[in-house]
Amino acid sequence: MGHSHDNHDNHGHMEAEQNEIGGPVTFALICLVLAIVIIYFLA
Repeated sequence: MGHSHDNHDNHGHMEAEQNEIGGPVTFALICLVLAIVIIYFLA
């Protein structure tokens, strides 16, 4: 029982770290691509 609980905690912690790091990076990349597309069509 304790082993399963530990795995769940570790998975949740790792997943939370990935979301915390990946979220802003993904958002920034999307914004960058949108900016490039907008500049390309306005130029």
